[in-house]
Amino acid sequence: MSKKQFKSQASSGRVGGAGFGAFGGSGFGSSQNSPLSYIQEPADYSGISDANVVVAFKNLSKKDSTTKAKALEDIHTYVASDAEVEEGLLESWVKLYPRLSIDNARRVRQLSHSLNGQVCSRCGKRTAKYLPKIAAPWLAGTYDGDRAASKAALEALTGVFPSPEKVAGLRKTFHEPVLEYCRDAVLHETVQTLSDERTVSKDDAQATFARVVATSLAVISSLLSTLAEEEVSKQYHIYEQLFGDAKLWDFASHSDAAVRRSLHRLVQAALAKQSSLIEANLKSASTSYISKGLPSDQTASALDFVATVHSLTSVFPQVWTQAYHGKKPAASRLKQFMKHGSGSGSSDFWERTNQLLTKVPEAVLPSEFDEVRDLLFAARDGVTRKEERFVASTAWPAYFTLVFRVSLRLALEEREKLLEACVLPVVRQYLSPSPDTGDWAITGAKAASLVAETIGVPGMTGLLERDWPRLADQLVETAKMSQPQQSKDFDKSQMHVASAGERWAALQRELFARKDTNELHAIFVTTDTKLVKECGQLLESREGKPFGAAAIIEELLRTCKANLTTDSDFKAAVEHLLTSDQLDWSTWPSRRQLVRALYAFSTEGFFTQVFTGALHRIIDQRQSDESAAAALLELFRPRVPEEALSIARNDQALQKFVRDIGKAGPVKVASSLVMDLTACRVLTDDTVDSTLSSLVESLAITEGADHTPRALEFFMATDNGTLKAAAASNSGVQLLPNLLKLEQHEDHDLAEKAAAISHRLSTAGAQNPSSLKFGVVLHNLENISTRSLSADAVNDLTTRLVGPERKVQGLKEMLPSFESWTSALRAVVRPPVPSLALLSPLGGAVHLVKATEPNVNQKVQVDAEGLSQALRIAMYISSLLADTDAKAHLHELQDDRWLLSALLYVTVLLAEDNLSVLGCNALWNPSSGPDVEPAVLQFVTEANAVLIELWDGMTPVLAAEAAERFDYTSATSALSGLRDGADPASAMHYYTQLASARLNANLFEVQGHNSEQAKASEGILRQHRSNKDALAMVACIVGLQHPLAGTQTTTRFCNELVADLTDLEMSETQHEQKVLEQLVLLNSILQTQEDAVGTIAKQRLIFLVKRLVPALSTAATSTISAEICKALNLLLPSMQDMYGEHWAQALSCLISFWSSVEGQDDGSAVNDGRVLVTHASLKLFATLRKLSVGEDANDDLVDAFAEERDRIHDALVTLLRSANGISDETDQPLMITHELLGRALAQLPYRPLSETEELFPLLYTRSGPVQQAAFNLLHKHIPAGQEEVSLNAALDDKTAYLPDELLSLILEAPTLDALVDASFDRSMPLQLQGYLYSWRLLFDHFTGASYRVKMDYIEQLKEGAYLPGLLSFTFDFLGHTRGRPVDASKFDVREYVPDTEPSPERDVQWLLAHLYYLGLMHVPSLVKSYYLDIRSRQTSLAVESWTAKYISPLIIATSLQAVGEWSEKSVKEDPEYEKMAVKVGMRSKEINVSYVVDEQTMAIKVALPEAYPLASAQVLGVSRVAVKEEKWQSWLRNCQGVITFSNGSITDGLSAWRKNVTGALKGQTECAICYSIIDSQKQLPTKRCPTCKNLFHSSCLFKWFKTSNASTCPLCRNAFNFN
Repeated sequence: MSKKQFKSQASSGRVGGAGFGAFGGSGFGSSQNSPLSYIQEPADYSGISDANVVVAFKNLSKKDSTTKAKALEDIHTYVASDAEVEEGLLESWVKLYPRLSIDNARRVRQLSHSLNGQVCSRCGKRTAKYLPKIAAPWLAGTYDGDRAASKAALEALTGVFPSPEKVAGLRKTFHEPVLEYCRDAVLHETVQTLSDERTVSKDDAQATFARVVATSLAVISSLLSTLAEEEVSKQYHIYEQLFGDAKLWDFASHSDAAVRRSLHRLVQAALAKQSSLIEANLKSASTSYISKGLPSDQTASALDFVATVHSLTSVFPQVWTQAYHGKKPAASRLKQFMKHGSGSGSSDFWERTNQLLTKVPEAVLPSEFDEVRDLLFAARDGVTRKEERFVASTAWPAYFTLVFRVSLRLALEEREKLLEACVLPVVRQYLSPSPDTGDWAITGAKAASLVAETIGVPGMTGLLERDWPRLADQLVETAKMSQPQQSKDFDKSQMHVASAGERWAALQRELFARKDTNELHAIFVTTDTKLVKECGQLLESREGKPFGAAAIIEELLRTCKANLTTDSDFKAAVEHLLTSDQLDWSTWPSRRQLVRALYAFSTEGFFTQVFTGALHRIIDQRQSDESAAAALLELFRPRVPEEALSIARNDQALQKFVRDIGKAGPVKVASSLVMDLTACRVLTDDTVDSTLSSLVESLAITEGADHTPRALEFFMATDNGTLKAAAASNSGVQLLPNLLKLEQHEDHDLAEKAAAISHRLSTAGAQNPSSLKFGVVLHNLENISTRSLSADAVNDLTTRLVGPERKVQGLKEMLPSFESWTSALRAVVRPPVPSLALLSPLGGAVHLVKATEPNVNQKVQVDAEGLSQALRIAMYISSLLADTDAKAHLHELQDDRWLLSALLYVTVLLAEDNLSVLGCNALWNPSSGPDVEPAVLQFVTEANAVLIELWDGMTPVLAAEAAERFDYTSATSALSGLRDGADPASAMHYYTQLASARLNANLFEVQGHNSEQAKASEGILRQHRSNKDALAMVACIVGLQHPLAGTQTTTRFCNELVADLTDLEMSETQHEQKVLEQLVLLNSILQTQEDAVGTIAKQRLIFLVKRLVPALSTAATSTISAEICKALNLLLPSMQDMYGEHWAQALSCLISFWSSVEGQDDGSAVNDGRVLVTHASLKLFATLRKLSVGEDANDDLVDAFAEERDRIHDALVTLLRSANGISDETDQPLMITHELLGRALAQLPYRPLSETEELFPLLYTRSGPVQQAAFNLLHKHIPAGQEEVSLNAALDDKTAYLPDELLSLILEAPTLDALVDASFDRSMPLQLQGYLYSWRLLFDHFTGASYRVKMDYIEQLKEGAYLPGLLSFTFDFLGHTRGRPVDASKFDVREYVPDTEPSPERDVQWLLAHLYYLGLMHVPSLVKSYYLDIRSRQTSLAVESWTAKYISPLIIATSLQAVGEWSEKSVKEDPEYEKMAVKVGMRSKEINVSYVVDEQTMAIKVALPEAYPLASAQVLGVSRVAVKEEKWQSWLRNCQGVITFSNGSITDGLSAWRKNVTGALKGQTECAICYSIIDSQKQLPTKRCPTCKNLFHSSCLFKWFKTSNASTCPLCRNAFNFN
């Protein structure tokens, strides 16, 4: 477009005549340019002092919307600051704002309105003189189609004019300029004046124009609506000019919906306030709205359009007639309008259309039949459009209104014909849908009421009266033609008939309800009577199978009962069917519909007989219980009449039937029957109790039970009252326990349902007394069996019953009987095993308990988890005290609270012992599942915390006369009461004494003691000595060790024991018990009293030791030997300065015992005596060894250790071998002993092992310490012995083999599936640890071995295919097979230190990564071979990337370091490598090798890839000299092959390359011309003279021939054949 054209279009002043120049007198100045035009005069920014603001204002004239938005934000920030808004800024803004307010970018419009409000607020009254220029665009902005922009304009306007009155004042004050702005915008602006078509797209330009027009029209409409009439009259000439312009009326059919809506609303406002404006332009209005508007597309503005046409028609009906001058009649335009429909509009459109159709002038409507029919067909097409289906309830009434009006214009015959064609099809299509009348279908929820409105059309009553019987015959015919039962479409066919009957009844209901159909009621009843008879005959003839016919009868009675049952003929017809002998209530498929029909006559006399007969026929003639239950379910549906319920409750046959099927188990249909009949109140109380009992029983979990879900459904459906009554009944006692068991069911749905029911059941009785609420809990604690609730379930139930607030009420009623607990506790007590002496505070007092007791063989009742009653009660009480406020209510128990604490403490002690040595008492079944031990551990921790809190603040009072300190005496009395009547050497006596000792020790340790307590404790010890109660004496010594410290009584007692033991012959059996008691008492004193040994006279001490040392080998029992070792361990450190043979004798005795211990791999029970002696001897050995290495070591002891060094090592190894096959997983004393043995072996200096075959099996023994000790021995031995193995292999020229015993341990690799049940809670599974430790030992064979031996080992591993199992497990466990390997950055894969990772699983990951590293170090060829065979690409990529990230850098560094060391030792020092040079690049991961030949360098490079050694090393040629390319490449391939196939040895590859080079150059002579071996072309002499046999370079010989002009030999001058 040329500039000339461009300017002419842009000048709105020239295009529109006066244009905006008319604003000159109103404050817009005399400029002829529109403020909305995109061409503006250059602005003058000289009045703005801030240069940044000037730049921002200049940017507002840019075309890019982002630039303008940023400029507006900058100006906004400036105005919002404290800077003064200058007058120049205000003037510039006023000039730019109108144009910015219509910008095509939403963000620019939004920011311009916001900034305008802020500028006006800051400038205040200074803005007043500029308001005529900005008021109009400001007001127009509030009607912007974009919500954000309109909201910004409105907020700015209300910010400056905060009240509605002030906004109204703005409109009033600036009425003229605002109106002129809007007039010119509507009449004079065009798309071309508002947008530059060179930079703005056509769509954007049109959108801008439409927005300006729509907002301007909206402002004019608001002025007309809000301003007073006298204000409007002042500017009436402008309104006349606006409405008198044809351009305004053309907007009624504009393409933009917003423009159309704005004009429609403006016209409505004018009609309401200034109708003269419309009246003066009625012709234009008729043309715009009737002639052009009715057939136009009014999508999104249809409602406003029809409202405007309605208002026009109401005020000026002549708009359709006199003012109409269209080419086609107005009726034609109306037809087009009706055919368009609402255009996806709302229901309001059709309501307004309905109103419009009532006001269209009579003369406009057609009077010819064909024209009327065409008009109605068009209207039908409009109301049945797809988008009208949601507003059918308002669309069809408009259609019927049109029918009503046009039908009156026709003659009677033509009117009936019209109704046949345009109304009756609506009824026919509704009752009997057909494709032929599909255009008349009415959809929606209220279709029947809409169809019923057809009766309001004049003439429809007569037509329906004529056609109604015929329509009924069609319905009967539909039922008769339905598919037989054998057809696959039977159900579909019958449902079709049923839906037809439902529509028939629904329409008839609506017609009955209308007041204008009274004359049709008789025909309706007569037709329905015939219909019932026909359906009844059909049912009888087809044996009740077509249930669709029965559904017709049911629907008639359901919807029109009040109008039909008053007719005797209709009632007789139904009664005939229901009382027919052919009706079979048990088998007819139509019985459900017929039952509902029967219920409609529940008050009739025949009902009782028919209903009773139906019940008996169903029960007596049943084919199965399931079929009868299904029939009864259909008989008793919701809303059963009370007469039927009364009959059913009194019918014994029905009640008996329900009880019988309830006993058989709630199968699916039967359970549903019980639920429904219970809900309907059909069953009697006796029947309900009987069925409840069977339902409760069915909740017991059994394999394959299919009735449990149905029973749960039954209880889910009951209300809380029924559920509570069911649980309180005799048959419902087991309801809650069974539900709690089901909560643990593997089926998640069943568990959730059971939890929901049990929660309802437990909360339903929240207001009951504790004795009732906790009845189930106490029952499951005091009566135990395998069917009892689990301990967790009991605690969970208790938590629910207590409630979320954890408040306890009536604690005594919540606790089980203490007598039951006491008897249960006595039943589970067993004599402690001897090895518990290692853990017990009473030490050797364990040996003083009788080995047998009366209740040892008594069978203890346990629950399904194997927990005894005593443990269950203790766990319940511990949880109750820990989780609730029950501790605050313990005072309610009075003295029984201390009995509770005593019973709980003794139970805790028994649990601790059973955890240490599984099966040492009967507290729980040793064969219980793996979940029991963690639960017991939690109980012990929780109970100890509870007991500590109970004893907090308790002061030990030993004096008998201090009775006011009741708590301590009550607690100790309660413990004493538990051992009343018990043998002093019984297990119960031991555990109560242990409890007293631990209680006293803890109290005195925390609170200290005074002299009175010390004196009282001496009295107590003397009393026990006088009673000769050894267990009580030990408990006193241990428990009162603090107040007894340093007392005269203790010192005297200790010396007396030393004297008595010195005089006793310990090897004699008659003194066995006395010796044991005195040793135990002496050891108790020595262990608890630090200075006790110092109080013994030195000579007396020597005599005792000399008596004890020989007794080590002659003691009568292992317990005495163990106690002697303990005594010596405590006494010998005080005799370090005493020389004598007792040192050597003691050491010799220990060695003899260790050497004599035999293995125990037959699976028999652990020998506790041997454990005792082994532990005591190892402790004694540790003490002796410590004394031997001290500063003041005894020379005799040092000499004894030196002499027995080898025997000590062999004896300890023998002791270790004897541990093979013995598990210490459930035996803590044995585990401690094994750990002690491992430490003793680790502290010994290295000594070669004579026989290792018996140590390898120890790697798989079920003892972690034994495994570790065996591994440590072999880990030291194997690398040290490889030098000898290599030497023997070289001397004997024999193949070296890995030990068969070791290889047998790695035959079967573990798998993830095999480790599913393994526990990683505490440590690595022993089986897995043994396998991985075996591989560590196997890789130890490569350390220190020669190259030949290593290759023998690799070949053996390859032949046996041992490595794939390890690698497969490694990649599975580390996550490579899943594509997500573990992060190994925190592991030092070069070394592995056991038990340093916090998680055993992480420990395994570290060890596997270490083994993978060792595999790549020692057997890379085998690892690479396995890697190449991996089929999974995901696994392969994961292994490669993981190796390159974590392993390869270490391998590469080690390999390069090895090459560097080889270069330093061999290459530089060996004369054979004189001409060879090797340079190692650690950073570049390359090895550069060069070889000098006749002052020229031959060079290669070995590059190690990132994933080395999974990826092969690359050998690259750098500089080729003296050989052809083929041979050179052969050498490179040979070098790379040697590296690849010699187990990754880079040095072997480089040596092979050097051999190729020296071999090729061997025997080469110099060229006789240049006297060099290599010529300038890096070639060897290859041309030989046939005469003198000298060699020449080809290049030298060619130059000789050329310069000498002869082809003779340079030496012999004979002819030379060059070729």
